[in-house]
Amino acid sequence: MTGITDHSLRNDLEDVYGRYEEMRSGVDELQRSLATMQVSAESEDGVVHATVDADGRLVDLRLDQQACRDWNVETLARVIVETVQHASAGTSREIESLVTNHRSPDSED
Repeated sequence: MTGITDHSLRNDLEDVYGRYEEMRSGVDELQRSLATMQVSAESEDGVVHATVDADGRLVDLRLDQQACRDWNVETLARVIVETVQHASAGTSREIESLVTNHRSPDSED
């Protein structure tokens, strides 16, 4: 009887360890995805293009030359801020999507 109990316990432990390894791998993959995540947004007219990282920090900004010539400083600044805000808002959606996709089926109980 002890042999069956030991064998059953060993199988249970191996199963638990296997699930732990799967979860750990998923967490590592999620961390890598977050570390390299970049989200971009463009102004409505396409003259301002902003890219932010997972923390919402600006990592790239491109401006159309025409906007720099035709717009006053206040308008250009406003459009830049709005575009960066749109890109930052996109990070929340991307992170939510990543977390949802990395969640194990067992965690939905």
